Order: sequence, then C-alpha cells, then structure tokens
Amino acid sequence: YRDGEPIVYDSGDYPGALQKALDAIGGVEAFRRRQTEVRGEGRYLGLGIGCYIEGTGVGPFESAFVRIDPSGKVYVTCGAAPQGQGMETIFAQIVADLWKVKPDDVVLYFADTASIAIGFGTMASRSTVTASAAMHQASAKLRDKVFAIAANVLECSPADLELREGGVGVVGVPGATLSLIKIAQAARPGWENPRPPGVEAGLEEIAYWQPPTVTWSYAVHAAIVEVDRDTGRVAVQNYAVAHDCGVVVNPLLVEGQIMGGAVQGLGGILGEAIAYDANGQLLSGSLMDYALPIAADIPPMAIVHQHSPSPLNPLGVKGVGEGGAVAPPVAVANAVCDALAPFGIEINATPVRPEEIVRFLRSR
Repeated sequence: YRDGEPIVYDSGDYPGALQKALDAIGGVEAFRRRQTEVRGEGRYLGLGIGCYIEGTGVGPFESAFVRIDPSGKVYVTCGAAPQGQGMETIFAQIVADLWKVKPDDVVLYFADTASIAIGFGTMASRSTVTASAAMHQASAKLRDKVFAIAANVLECSPADLELREGGVGVVGVPGATLSLIKIAQAARPGWENPRPPGVEAGLEEIAYWQPPTVTWSYAVHAAIVEVDRDTGRVAVQNYAVAHDCGVVVNPLLVEGQIMGGAVQGLGGILGEAIAYDANGQLLSGSLMDYALPIAADIPPMAIVHQHSPSPLNPLGVKGVGEGGAVAPPVAVANAVCDALAPFGIEINATPVRPEEIVRFLRSR
C-alpha cells in the first residue's frame, strides 16, 4: 500500500492475536499430540495459520450532513453507500451515541445527490472509518451551536451544559433540561425565537473528513484440517479468527462480516475455480459447475475480538469489510502441507485439488 505517507502501524498486538487464534482451536501442543496419535491410524491432520494486515479507511475524504429537525430527530446524510454491510444500523448507533438520543430518532440518507453535494463512496473497507469521522466532525460543530442556543434559554454558560436523554441539560442539575425539540424551535428564523446574538438560524452542519493516511486492521486465522490420503479430499475440522478492527461498534455485524469473508476465502481454497477446456470454452459458468461452499462445508468458527483503538480518527475504528477473505486460503494450504509433511507436499495455488494431492502422493 502506498499513499505518499510513511507506513506506520497505528495500533495493535500482533503476537497476542497469534496466540489467541491458536488458543481458540485448542493450542498447538494439544493438537500435536492428537496429530501424532491419529497418524498412527493412517489419518492425516494438519494445523495452518494465515496472517494479514490491511490498510483501511482510505481517503481522500468522506462527507456528512447533520441536521436537527423541529421534531427533535437527527437527520444525517452521508456520501457512503450501503451494500449490505449494515451501515444503517452502525451509523444510527454512532449518531445516537453522539447526540444521546435513541437510534430510532436518527434518520439516515445515503449516497443521494439530492441530499448531499459530494461524497466519495463505498469501497476498500473505508466507510465506518471515514463516514463516522465525518458525522463526528459535523456533530461537534453543530453541538457548539446547540449549546449556545440552550445556554441562552437556560441562562447559563455553554460550558455548564451536557447532552443527555434527547436534549441538553445543566451538569449536576437533573431538572434543568431542554429537549432538542425546543432547541430546534428556538433556532428557527424569526424575531420571536430566542437565539443569542451572532448565532444564525437553523441547526445543520456539513463536514468533510480527510484522513491523513489509512488505519491498519489485521487478523490471524488458524485452521485444522484432515486430508484423506486415498481421495485427496480436504475437510476443515476447526477454524478460529483473532482480529482487530479497533473499536467494535456492533459485534454481531462485525462477526457476520468476518465469517462471511472467511467462508468466501474457504471457497476459494477448497473448490472455486474458473476452468476452461483446451479450446477456451468456459467449463464452470454456472452454479452447477462452480463449486461454491455450502453450509455443510463450513467448520465451527471461533471469533476473538481484539480492541486496539486507532489514534487516527475520533472513534478509534478500523475497517473490517474485506479482511475475512484474505487469510483462509493461506491457513488451509498451510494446514494441508502440515498434514502431509511426511510426504513433503507444497501447496502454492488455489484451489487445493483432490486429484492433484492423490497424484502427488502416488508418486512418493
């Protein structure tokens, strides 16, 4: 990865991730004992690991427009575009936390040029990093204005205020609270609305987050496989992932992305291939011929979260969308090599083809 900036891994515990992934599949020593035992029975088990690090949250910018409506709801428009990642849930959580409102009181619009002038879009595991930072930046500017108006109504200093329970209140004084509805009404244009001098009407701000460089996500994948010497078939018995995407906004969605990516990676090493005959005719052009993994192919999968907040954005988040698919081919290939170590096999291409394993073993 190159963006003109020196590469500095912003946060993480890489040895810790390796140890946690190995612990999650039962530990190396216990596996080696089991491997030795079953090898005497003519069975071949192998342990493999695959590590990756990925630059995420790439620039050059992302945009967010935040507006508080007279209904008290927080409207947010963003240049990122959902593709099934769960953005609606994640950004509703983030904005609700920023404004101390319920997620149901956050209304989101994405990638609509009728709602926002410019955005950069969704790609490269960047949206949670860049869009959330833009929302944070716009909200911070708007919060100053909200506090100024609330302080004028409550007759106190803005420094004495805090966001709480869908409104603004005086710190340490539970009863002195002004709802966002009343603040939005006070912010409307007109001489009758109590805005302080110099504060313009309306409650809306736009911000463009421009990251200085990428944040670095990483993970360790560990796989235990069994190779059938007679058929060359590879069965994944156990699988674990220790990953770090900084602050985890929604653990369920993060695990879904990691598992989904890992399944895609397992498909790439176990069966998926674009095959042609000698005349260049595509042989794997349908799902009858292209070997996508099915549920029965997927092993038990343990996910271990590491939390190393990135110092490069306000929320400490890192990208997670693509990383799950990177390491499985390496982990499984290494596990096959470990299982068949007595025969000196090396796997350097995907997928692992049973017929090639059988051919190799017969030559020994």
